[in-house]
Amino acid sequence: MVDFLLLAGSTFISEDLTCITGGILAKEGKFNLSIVILACTVGIYLGDAILFFTGRYCHKFLLSFSRWQSVINSEFIRSYQTRLNQNLGFTIFLCRFLPGTRLPIYVFAGISSKKISPFLIYSLLASLLWTPTLVLSSFYFGKAIENLFFSESVYFPILISVLSFYIIYRLFFLILIKDKRNELVLFLKKTIRLEFWPSWVFYFPLVPYAGLLTIRYLGFRYITASNPGIFAGGIAGESKSDILANLPIDSISKFKLLSPNINYTEDLILQYMKDLQVRFPIIIKPDMGERGAGVHLVHSVSEAIEILKNKVPCILQEYHAGPWEAGIFYYRFPNEPKGHILSITDKVFPVLLGDGKKNLRDLITEHKRFQFQKNTYFQILSGSLDRIPALGEKVKLGFAGNHIQGCMFKDGSGLITDALEQKIDEISKEFKGFYFGRYDIRYSTKESLKQGKDFKIIELNGAMSESTNLYDPDFSIIQSYRYLFKQWAILFKIGYQNYKSGNPIVSWHELYLILKNHARYKKGINPVTRLTVPI
Repeated sequence: MVDFLLLAGSTFISEDLTCITGGILAKEGKFNLSIVILACTVGIYLGDAILFFTGRYCHKFLLSFSRWQSVINSEFIRSYQTRLNQNLGFTIFLCRFLPGTRLPIYVFAGISSKKISPFLIYSLLASLLWTPTLVLSSFYFGKAIENLFFSESVYFPILISVLSFYIIYRLFFLILIKDKRNELVLFLKKTIRLEFWPSWVFYFPLVPYAGLLTIRYLGFRYITASNPGIFAGGIAGESKSDILANLPIDSISKFKLLSPNINYTEDLILQYMKDLQVRFPIIIKPDMGERGAGVHLVHSVSEAIEILKNKVPCILQEYHAGPWEAGIFYYRFPNEPKGHILSITDKVFPVLLGDGKKNLRDLITEHKRFQFQKNTYFQILSGSLDRIPALGEKVKLGFAGNHIQGCMFKDGSGLITDALEQKIDEISKEFKGFYFGRYDIRYSTKESLKQGKDFKIIELNGAMSESTNLYDPDFSIIQSYRYLFKQWAILFKIGYQNYKSGNPIVSWHELYLILKNHARYKKGINPVTRLTVPI
C-alpha cells in the first residue's frame, strides 16, 4: 500500500518521470509491475480530475467579479471555448501525448465544459492507454540495457536507465509531432549551410588563427590602429556620421545627425528634409549600430517622431532606391600607394511570389530558402502574416541589405573592374586614416557600377567589417574561411604597420570598456526592423 501511494503521489510532481522510473524499478524487482501501472494510472487520472475541477470551481467563484466576466465573455475566449467543446475528446488525447500542455488545457476545459462526464470519460480512456504504454516500455527497455550497464552498485544502472529512456522518449515525441519534426528537419538542414550557423560556431575556427596572428605580430591590439581616422579602428562604438563626414560629399547619401536631446516636431523633421533636399521615404538609423539593427525605412513624419522617441543618437539619411545594393571590401597597406578591392558582395533582397491561396506565413514556411529565417520574416511582417497575396503578386520581405534581416549574399567578383577599383581607391584616400573596411553602397545598374559611376555610399564599416561574400550559399566551407582568414591577416598587417608608423593603440582596459559599452548599447536596439507600411 505504501508503494502504491508513493507512486500515485509522485505523479503529481512529474507524471512521465514517475512512469519511467516505476518501470525501471519494477525491472529491478523493487516494485511489482502491476502495482506500478495501477498506481500511476490512478495518480494521473486523479491529477487530471483535480485540474479540471480547479478550473470549474475557480471559474464559479470568479464570476462574482465583473472583470472576470468581461474576460470570459470576450469573443476571443468564447471562440476557444467553442473549439474545445467541439473537439474535447481529441484535445484530451492529444494533451496526454504532449507533455506540458495538460495544466492549461485541462483547467480551461473545467472553465468551458458544461458537463463533467465527457471530460472524466475521455481522461480515463487516455490514462488507460498512455500509462501502461509508458510503464511497459520503460520496463522492457530497462531489461534490454541491463547487460550493458553492470555495476556492483544498483543505483548507477537504474539512474542511467531512467535518463537514457527519458531522452529516447523525448526524441520519440520530437519525431512524432509534426511541428517538432519540421523544426528538427529545418535544424538539420541548417547544419550543412554555413550562412545559417550560429556566430559562435562560425567564428570558432578563427580563434586559433587569430591566436597565431597575435603570436606572429607579438600583440593583438594592433587591429585598433588599422584605421587611425576611426575610433578604435572601427572595432566597436564608432560613429557612422563621423565616418560619412570624412568621405567626399558627392559619393555619399545625404544625411544629418539627430541628437537624442531634442523633442522632434513635424516642422523640425520637415525642415531637416528640406535642408537635405530629400523626400519620403527616408532612412532613420542609430549612429552606432551593426548588421542593420534599428534601421527604419520611414514613410511619414509621425513614424519618424515615434522612432526618435528611443533617445539614442540617430542619422536621418536619404533613401537610395537602388534597386541594387553591394558591399565593397577595400584595403590599402600604409606602405603602398594603391589600394585594392578584396571582394564585392552582391546583395539579393528577399521577394515572395503569391499564389492567391496561401497566406504570407505559410508561403514563408514552405519556401525552400525563406523557411530558414522564417522567424526573422515573421517579425518584419508582424501584422501582415495572415494576408493572402494575389496570384503572381511580388511581396518584398525586407529592405535592409543585411543577412540577419533576411538578405541573401552572393559573391560579386564579376563586378570588380579596374575603373571601379580606381574610383574606390580615390574615395578612400580622401578619408585620412582609413585603410581597411567595407563600403555598403546602392547603385542603379551593374554596368554603371563597373565603370565606377552612379553609386552612393550609405555606410562604411571599419576593422570589424566582414567580407560578406563568404556567406554565398554556393561557396564551399573552404572558400568561405579562405576569405575570412585572408581579411584577418590583412587587418593585422595593416594595424601593425600603422602602429610602427607612430599611430597609437588602445589599452586593454580601454578595449574592455569599448566592448562592454557597445554590448550594453546593442541591447537597446531591436536587431530586426518591422515593416511599418502595408505590403
